[in-house]
Amino acid sequence: MFNKFASILQHAVEALAPNLPLQEDFVYHWKAITKYYIDNTDDKRPVDQTNIPSHLEQMLEILIQEEEERGEAGPCMEYLMQHKLLETLHTLGRADCPPGMKQEVLVFFTKLLGKIQQPILPHVNVHRPVHRLIRVCGEVQAAPTENEEIQFLCTLCAKLKDNPYLVNFFLQRDWWARARPAPPRSEGT
Repeated sequence: MFNKFASILQHAVEALAPNLPLQEDFVYHWKAITKYYIDNTDDKRPVDQTNIPSHLEQMLEILIQEEEERGEAGPCMEYLMQHKLLETLHTLGRADCPPGMKQEVLVFFTKLLGKIQQPILPHVNVHRPVHRLIRVCGEVQAAPTENEEIQFLCTLCAKLKDNPYLVNFFLQRDWWARARPAPPRSEGT
C-alpha cells in the first residue's frame, strides 16, 4: 500500500518537475536507492514497501529510452558500467536485504538483458555480475524467487543462442584448463 502511494506521489512530482537530462535523472534514481541503504540499516520492511522497485524501473526505462534515442549506448549505460552498478545490485540481491530485493535484482537483470539491443554482455562490468547472479540461482530449492530465476536464465540463454561467442564469458577457467588437452611433451625434456 505504501509503495503504491509513494510511487504515485513520485510520478506526480516527476510530472510537475522540469525534465532533467537522462543521465542526471538516471543518477538521481541510483542515488535514491543507495540513500535507502544509508538511511535504513536495520529496516526489515519488504522491498515492495519501499521506493526501490520504482527507482529500478525508472533506471531501466531511462536506459531503454537512451538507446532508442541514440541508437547506441550512451552516458547512462556508461555510468552503469563505470560505477559497477550491476556488481552492487548483485551484492544487494544476494543479501536479499530488504526482503524481496533478490527478486527485484533478478527482474532488473532480466529486463536489462532482454530489452537492451546493444551488446553489453562482453563488458566485464556486465558479464561478471551476470555470472555471479547465475551462481545465486538455484541455491535454494523451491525459493520464492524461483520464477524470476528461471526468467533470468531463459533470457540469458536466448542472448547466448543469438550470440554463441558470448558463452566463452561464462565458462569456468579451471574447467576450461582441465578440458583442454595438455601440450605434447618433447622427448628431450
